[in-house]
Amino acid sequence: MDLTELLTAATVPSGAYVAASLTLDYSNADIQVGQGGVAVKANVQDSNGDPVTTLTVDVSLAGQSHLTIAPGVPNYLTLDFDLAGSNTVDTTVTPPQVTVEPVLLADVELNNAKQHRLRGLLSEVDMANSRIDLTMRPFALQRGRFGNLNAYVDSSTSYEINGVTYNGSAGLSQLDQLALNSWAIVYGALDLTTHRFQASEVYAGSSVPGSSLDSLTGVVLSRSGNQLVVDAGSIVTRDGSQIFNQQVTVALAAGTRVTRQQSQTAFDSNDISVGQRLLLLGDLSSDNSSMSNTVVARLLLSQVSGTVVTNSGGNELVLDLQRIDGRLVSRFDFSGTGSIAANDADPANYQVDVTGLSVASLVVGDPARVRGYVTPFAQAAPDFDAGTVIGVANVTAALRVVWPGGDASPFSSQAADGLVLDLAGSSVHHVRRDWVVTDLNSLASPPTIKPRTSDIGLFAIRARGSVHVYARFSNFEADLSDRLSGGLPVKHITAHGQFDADTDTLTATSMTVVFGSLVGG
Repeated sequence: MDLTELLTAATVPSGAYVAASLTLDYSNADIQVGQGGVAVKANVQDSNGDPVTTLTVDVSLAGQSHLTIAPGVPNYLTLDFDLAGSNTVDTTVTPPQVTVEPVLLADVELNNAKQHRLRGLLSEVDMANSRIDLTMRPFALQRGRFGNLNAYVDSSTSYEINGVTYNGSAGLSQLDQLALNSWAIVYGALDLTTHRFQASEVYAGSSVPGSSLDSLTGVVLSRSGNQLVVDAGSIVTRDGSQIFNQQVTVALAAGTRVTRQQSQTAFDSNDISVGQRLLLLGDLSSDNSSMSNTVVARLLLSQVSGTVVTNSGGNELVLDLQRIDGRLVSRFDFSGTGSIAANDADPANYQVDVTGLSVASLVVGDPARVRGYVTPFAQAAPDFDAGTVIGVANVTAALRVVWPGGDASPFSSQAADGLVLDLAGSSVHHVRRDWVVTDLNSLASPPTIKPRTSDIGLFAIRARGSVHVYARFSNFEADLSDRLSGGLPVKHITAHGQFDADTDTLTATSMTVVFGSLVGG
């Protein structure tokens, strides 16, 4: 994920920390898997095939990765679940089967910054110091004690308060007029120089999902008149309940206020079209299948991804879409998106307005990710207004290979400067660049995973219930070699980094190898 939720502020005793242990409770977990374009509740088991209740995962911090806590010296520790490395999914059975082998990565560096979210109750607005103080209520929790955190704002911070947008000091002034203990959400990032949380967006009052209205965040699958069909990835009801992956029919009303993320421009319901990502606030039906009295529709940055069909070098880029915000394009009905029926969006030839953007480096067949907003309904073409276009050179790739029965020889060659994969017997074998998927078996040569020149990254091995993390690829490879020489089979591999399509090589910033058990062991 590109978003981190801050749970609380913690005080940790001084010392040098070399390991961590975390117990995961799956007893009430709702794990769903996409099967045939529909989210289906999955059966969950551990590596022995037994139903999952609780699992404890250990992680060691190797060598230079020790976490040192000293009086008066701020430090960071990021705990991150490698979801791809932790879960093996079998969709050939019904219901789908998920095998869980948790992989927890611990990183003491904050090199790969993510957007962070603070959620809680407004405890103070300090106008003089441009600061907001929150009593923390992470996720959608309505109660509990999670400490206090503060965020700093500036002239570029945008606000939405009770459905009305503001910017800079005007927004902070409006926030100061809210009653204390009003709900608020702050998005931003940690500034490593000042050790402050710097806010980029603030939402407060009824603009906070689940505060006084039900909310859903999702993508428009189709539209007919003022009725939307939305694939809601997340629903938060006003009582704090959360529901995931549900299709909801939404009725737009004449009074629905339409806003856009980090914008004060006036919008209306005509700006909502197929493929647009939204946050909606209103009244959900008792079964959460429909929303009425839709008070606010917030247009969120949307993402489309696919391969380049044509690049004229002008203001238009044409893509063969694979996904919209992670959803397969086959799920979308583009009827009515065009100014006339003949202009309805065609996912195989999706026209993107790239005016003012540099796209000269993209050639036919290149994978591309585009962020921006969908063209208003009944006004295509173009179909999408791009704010950012990212080509293959700037995309972090995710490589994944799975051997269902385990493979004691997953590499055709292995050394401290790189690993060449042997894909024989693998059931999953692809590299994904922002939802643009390439089958590794289609490459001209077997894929290679190599370290960066510095040899530094985040490399993990899970074996016999423990996770060992290395900062250097060479140390990771040495441990890997020892385990393979002992006959342990590899079940799956995930790696992230830059993928060079000319050499079929992934330069890894992180990698996880999950071992199975010896037969009879």
